[in-house]
Amino acid sequence: MEKARWQERPRCHGQHHRESISFLSIRNNIILTVIVAILTTFLLSSHWHVPHLHEGPSFTYQLNPADLEYGLKQCALNQQRPVVDGNLAASRLASRSSSGPRTILHNATLIDGNGKVFYNCIIEMQDAIFTSVLKGTLDVPEQLSPEDRVVDLHGRIVTPGLVDMHSHAGVRETPQLWATEDVTEISAPVTPWARAVDALKPHDQAISVIASGGVTTSLVLTGAKNQISGEGVVIKMKRANSVLDMLVNTTESGGKPQRYLKMAMGENQKRQFEHSSSGPSTRLGESYWYRKAYDNARRVKLEQDRWCEIASTKKGLMSITQEYPRSLEWQTLVDVLRGDVRVNVHGYETEDILAMFDHADEFGFNITALHHALHADLIMDQIKARDIAVVGFSDSWGDKKELYNVSSYFPRRIVDYGIPLVLTRDHPAEHGQWLAYEAQIGHHFGLDTESALSSIISEPARLLGLDNRLGFVRPGYDGDLVIWNRHPLQVGATPLEVFIDGNSVARASDSLWKVSESRSYANEAPASRPNDVLDSTCKPGQSDIVVRGLSMSFISDDGQRSEQPQSGNLTVVVRAGRVVCVGETKCDDMAGKAVEDNVPTVDLRDGHMLPGLTIVTRQHGLTEMRQEPSTTDGLSLGEEYERPLSSRYGIKFDGVHLERAYRSGVTRIVTPPLTTGFFHGISALFRSGATSVLDDGAIAEPNAALHFTIGHSAKSPRTPSITSQISKLRDLLTVDKHLHPIYESAAGGDTAVVVHTNNKDVIAHMISLKKETNAHIVIMGGSEAHLVATQLADVDMPVIVAPFWGCEPLFFDSRNCLPGPPLTDRLGPQVLLDAGVKVGISNWDDTNNHIRNSIWEASWIAGPENQSLALDLVSKNIEDILHLPRSRDFVIYEGDPFNFGARVALIFEEGKVQSCYPDVDE
Repeated sequence: MEKARWQERPRCHGQHHRESISFLSIRNNIILTVIVAILTTFLLSSHWHVPHLHEGPSFTYQLNPADLEYGLKQCALNQQRPVVDGNLAASRLASRSSSGPRTILHNATLIDGNGKVFYNCIIEMQDAIFTSVLKGTLDVPEQLSPEDRVVDLHGRIVTPGLVDMHSHAGVRETPQLWATEDVTEISAPVTPWARAVDALKPHDQAISVIASGGVTTSLVLTGAKNQISGEGVVIKMKRANSVLDMLVNTTESGGKPQRYLKMAMGENQKRQFEHSSSGPSTRLGESYWYRKAYDNARRVKLEQDRWCEIASTKKGLMSITQEYPRSLEWQTLVDVLRGDVRVNVHGYETEDILAMFDHADEFGFNITALHHALHADLIMDQIKARDIAVVGFSDSWGDKKELYNVSSYFPRRIVDYGIPLVLTRDHPAEHGQWLAYEAQIGHHFGLDTESALSSIISEPARLLGLDNRLGFVRPGYDGDLVIWNRHPLQVGATPLEVFIDGNSVARASDSLWKVSESRSYANEAPASRPNDVLDSTCKPGQSDIVVRGLSMSFISDDGQRSEQPQSGNLTVVVRAGRVVCVGETKCDDMAGKAVEDNVPTVDLRDGHMLPGLTIVTRQHGLTEMRQEPSTTDGLSLGEEYERPLSSRYGIKFDGVHLERAYRSGVTRIVTPPLTTGFFHGISALFRSGATSVLDDGAIAEPNAALHFTIGHSAKSPRTPSITSQISKLRDLLTVDKHLHPIYESAAGGDTAVVVHTNNKDVIAHMISLKKETNAHIVIMGGSEAHLVATQLADVDMPVIVAPFWGCEPLFFDSRNCLPGPPLTDRLGPQVLLDAGVKVGISNWDDTNNHIRNSIWEASWIAGPENQSLALDLVSKNIEDILHLPRSRDFVIYEGDPFNFGARVALIFEEGKVQSCYPDVDE
């Protein structure tokens, strides 16, 4: 009978939100709960004796009172489900003490969690919640206490605190150390009993840094190295001495708590258990382990239900001899089957998603959200039919098969289909401080403004079952608020102040508040990138062309970079493969003559003409999928000193990463050979748009620079310590420079010596080495370079910063980086620029994908009023630092490339048009 009942269960397709619970079901559950509770109370009050029910001697229950009471309580709880109390805010307002200091913000522009905008708002916070949200002019209250704070925001934008629905802050502490790595219990493929709260470290320095980016709440999940890794926990992103002071109380209204399970399918699990017999090595095995786990949980649930069925009658209650069935190992999954836990599934490929749907149908549980799921846009109909959300990225792809060749329009496609979308950073996989950056990039690629903002505010709050207290600025909601220096979807948008539970946890200096009053700090969202297909006269192969409608050009009449841009209604004339005129009326005659010669004319809207960008990267042209060795050039041991390797011989021109970089305006790339050790070899400068090494100018400079890594990751048998690494580099520039002509050139300052390092003491040693040898040493990475900025400037030692903000302290040697506003006035690269250090912005990301964002990131560093500097950071400065030949490429954009919303209209290289209106994903 039990088996038949299980097989007849209807399949569960929806989420277990309050909308899916019928009134009748709620009423029946309440009635049953009340009956069981009354029965329990009666039996306990009679000390488990009911003599009036029996003739003769009094009857004693066979199970001891404590075990019986526990079992009956569990039976009652089994009939309840977690609910979202819609009256929580009102009850908070009614019961508050009104005793704490108030914060009153007025003249605020409120963008609420759903993206709706309200002007001239007055927002009051007290006792950890919003107490009043009004529109109008503030009349200063008469009863202000000395502790009350009143702030005129002068129209600045405020939003609710951001919510990150997929974080590992606190369980994967940064800087990452073996001792603090507690994200996944990998002793078994299935560990539902694990709990993130048990390993959460309140002193993780990333917590306050993430909060400074406006993230006030995070769902901290267990990891994805095994299949069912355990329960997550929701925390407020505030520093505390106890994790208890960070937890969000999800039972404030009583009842069962909101709970969150992490499960995962795909490559991670195959890789983790590949050489172990204790777990799966294929997706076939993964499905077996899931089904086995849930089958065990189903059996425990059936035993518990049988116990409760027997205990529901007086006769059965007196006959029970065994305690209520318990299982520390499987109870979490039992609770999943009962609908008490929100299930979050990590997976990318469609086969993983569909296999998980099969498991959910077989065992009757609901899935709340698919995490990452970057190929979910291929099966949107099935995801939507089940009312499942997608928690993904806007710009994290490429380093393994399951997230390779992902659509840049993925977020927009998900939302347009009607599927709930949440964007995340997966900290520390991507630095959690910049959650807004995910929304910005998603918006650039077509995600509408409201959805971009709701994806990092109200939608994650709803999926957590906490939208009755988070995600909106409403009376009675948690006092989590962010004041922004510009619209949060603009390049470089940064919080001026962040409040958590009504308390300020991060506030920028007064000078940064003052700067944000500039008109260049836009209060409107930027446009999204146009996606229309134009019938343009621009054709690849053209060496003669006229372009009208430019509003700005950084290219002068001789085709070279100009020091200052021209602006106005500009025309560009190109004849015989060379720029001959850039300007307004002065180009009319040349343009007219070209038209007479039947030269095609391209008309633009708000065109911008820039040189092609030049970027140094870790592995472009040498690696497609880092985690698939067959797609890489391979890694040397880093010990080939007598015959240095050159990347010119390994560059391949057919990868998705190169194509997308090129279509975004990056026309030249410098990549050194790959290594696991200290010495990379000689990098090459090559054209990202070439089809092979045989194309004209494909290798623009075969000997761009010498590259060395100094640090923990470079330790190898011949250079097992940082001491030996620095000593070896010194030898190559002095006593061993005869080993190869490239060392002679480097020692003489003709060839750049690029040292990849972040630590300030290693950088200081490089300063000393330059003084000793006069070699042209370049620092790349430079997370702690700001600590020796003056000394770097004194010896004219440049820094190529990667990543652009210079602060993602994943490892110990970069722990002293600058997080930037609002915690510090400046980012590390800005401190270097202030000191007079020549700085370039490049990419050392092993996933390969962020290179196309370089122009935005340079603009972030330079600021909205310094486009010339922004361009220098990703072109001229890189050329100067590495002694590279000047680029003669130019790229014309439609729209402002220094902000979101522009697209490449034309790429001109090697004397002819190479590409017209390329789509980023072609």
